[in-house]
Amino acid sequence: MTKCTLALDIGTSSCRCAAITADGVIHIKKTVSIQPYRPQIGISEYNATDLLNASTHVLHQVLDSLNGMEAVSLAVSSQRSTVVFWEKSSGRVLGPVLTWEDGRAVQEAAMADISQEEIHALTGLYKTPYFSAPKIAWMLSHCEEIKKAVARKELCVAPVASFFIFHLTKGRVFATDLTLAQRMLLFDIHKGTWNQKLCQAFSIPVHILPVIKSTLDDYGAYHYDEVDLPIRVCCADQQAASSALQPGDTCINYGTGAFVLRHVGEIPVLLPGLLTSVAPSVSGKKLRYILEGPVNAAGSAYLWLEKQGVPVDMEHLDEICSQAKHPLQILPAIGGLGAPYWNFMIKPVVNGQTAHTQPADWIAGLTRALACLITDVIQYMQVNGVAVNSPIGVSGGLSRSAYLLQFQADLLQKILTISSDPEETLLGLARISWGTNVMKRKVEKTFSPHLSKTKSSKLYQQWQQFVNLNVTQKTLGN
Repeated sequence: MTKCTLALDIGTSSCRCAAITADGVIHIKKTVSIQPYRPQIGISEYNATDLLNASTHVLHQVLDSLNGMEAVSLAVSSQRSTVVFWEKSSGRVLGPVLTWEDGRAVQEAAMADISQEEIHALTGLYKTPYFSAPKIAWMLSHCEEIKKAVARKELCVAPVASFFIFHLTKGRVFATDLTLAQRMLLFDIHKGTWNQKLCQAFSIPVHILPVIKSTLDDYGAYHYDEVDLPIRVCCADQQAASSALQPGDTCINYGTGAFVLRHVGEIPVLLPGLLTSVAPSVSGKKLRYILEGPVNAAGSAYLWLEKQGVPVDMEHLDEICSQAKHPLQILPAIGGLGAPYWNFMIKPVVNGQTAHTQPADWIAGLTRALACLITDVIQYMQVNGVAVNSPIGVSGGLSRSAYLLQFQADLLQKILTISSDPEETLLGLARISWGTNVMKRKVEKTFSPHLSKTKSSKLYQQWQQFVNLNVTQKTLGN
């Protein structure tokens, strides 16, 4: 009987589950769409029961479709910084799920009695409303039912993957892994534990937080149809997608947001303007670290464009972009700008529109802008002494756009490689389950620079001039 691991990712816009064998082949995949409720800028939330139902549904679909294959383990990942609040004894949800995009906790972030320098040194992150601790503090002060649960020591607060595992194990396992724990802004990246000073700064009791485990560990089992399915992996989605990285490697993930991830090995690199994250871990081995530059909006920027009255057919993105005669200059600062600017006050900016501007000029301009924002991150790394060498692996839904990747390769003057399957997160989960030495990343296509260095430099200078007119570059670490 063919053995497979089940990989399940609870992302921002979908829940996906796949049966994957040790050779990296996806045999079965099921997907269900989800969308956070975004009634206004800065507000983004889910109903936790909807997330649980969607995740369970795709898991059952795959389990019911195995047709003789044997599932030997389950690996779960989820979006980072998104947190769920529930009652320990019953599993009952106690409030909305504030997503990583949600920025309502601005005041809670600002009032935390700890400096940006110290919080960066401890966590590798910054004191912003987009990480979990300010969100938790906001909910603790605004939701009466959550306040009562804290007083009864009945409150559980954890990432989405932990909430899902809690329910799969009928409340027997309340845990998260280091990659997700770190995104809660309460985690000491040097010691691998919750930090008491950070918890006190945000007025968060430690007892409401999950147990921290390694990424590859024992997370209990899910009993389904007379079979106990061991849950062996819990991981943050970006770290799962980048699990093939070795020290010195770099990858780009283009999803709802976009991320540049550079593996720096066993010694954390703390660089103002960028984030330092924890790589997937195995019990008994030293922690490894990733230098990270997030771009707030990538796939979600096209939704913003549609709200501006420009329809976007994502299935024909390359064809549309190739029709553009005068691509607009667009700064897609939806929810502000991430690395290396960290300016959450800036709004989207559009330049160059005329009476002759066509929808293709908007769409191509936005696509180019995403490549420019990624280039900003990589240039910042290189200027600050962190080498970024070719080839750079790319993944995520937008990585299927040849127009985007060619423009990215031209700007960076580096080679990009795309894998044979865009499901890097699911494959990454399976890679962790089976062992990184077992499943290698399979390259399908390579993008090499077509523009000369001179033309590339001129294009990027034009972008920098546009950005400098609209943004004051000031990292949170300064």
